[in-house]
Amino acid sequence: MDSFIWKGQDSWLDYGIVVNERPPFVKAEKQTEEIPVLGRDGSLTVDYESYKNINLPMKCTLLDNKNIDNVKAWLDGYGDLIFSWIPNKKYIGKMVQQIDIEASLEKEGEFPLNWRCQPFLYLLDNSIITLTQPSSIFNQGTYTSQPIFTIYGQGNITLTVNSKSIYLTDVQDYIIVDGVSGDCKEVKLCNSKINGKPPAFMLGENIITWQGNVTKIDIQPNWRCL
Repeated sequence: MDSFIWKGQDSWLDYGIVVNERPPFVKAEKQTEEIPVLGRDGSLTVDYESYKNINLPMKCTLLDNKNIDNVKAWLDGYGDLIFSWIPNKKYIGKMVQQIDIEASLEKEGEFPLNWRCQPFLYLLDNSIITLTQPSSIFNQGTYTSQPIFTIYGQGNITLTVNSKSIYLTDVQDYIIVDGVSGDCKEVKLCNSKINGKPPAFMLGENIITWQGNVTKIDIQPNWRCL
């Protein structure tokens, strides 16, 4: 029996909903632009090195109609989506379709759901990795990840991942370098203290080194698959 977890609640255990028709397993489409060039055959393709959101439609059955109002309230907003047939990964997305559950159940015995998700599947195992000396980390996903670094130390610090470095100035106790948002934070935003783009973890082995007064670095790796 197929089910899903949405925002921490299980469709079957909490609401009596089962999945009758799984969504297709799709790969996100790259964001590109075709630009015609006068005097040249075909067109110029600009690759923006990013991917479009994906739509995941499916069909479900609600076994107890008394839960309809609670189901409507639950199937809303933005959050984590885990399918029982992919139990070790999650999508991040939102519900994008108005649901008339009563009408669908009465007419067809099931109702549709349509999720719009970010283009990646994220590994649920996102445990913090702690480094107290330079080391290497192997990417557990199938695409580059956007890790979050919490660097504990003082003063000016250089952090290098593979061959790319960022430079941090006047660190007080700790500083957070967020690869997802691109921001640098202490108690509040402090983007003036960073020079360089937050580093990514490439496929394969990643070498992490640093210079300066650093006691440890905590890394949330954010492994993901395309």
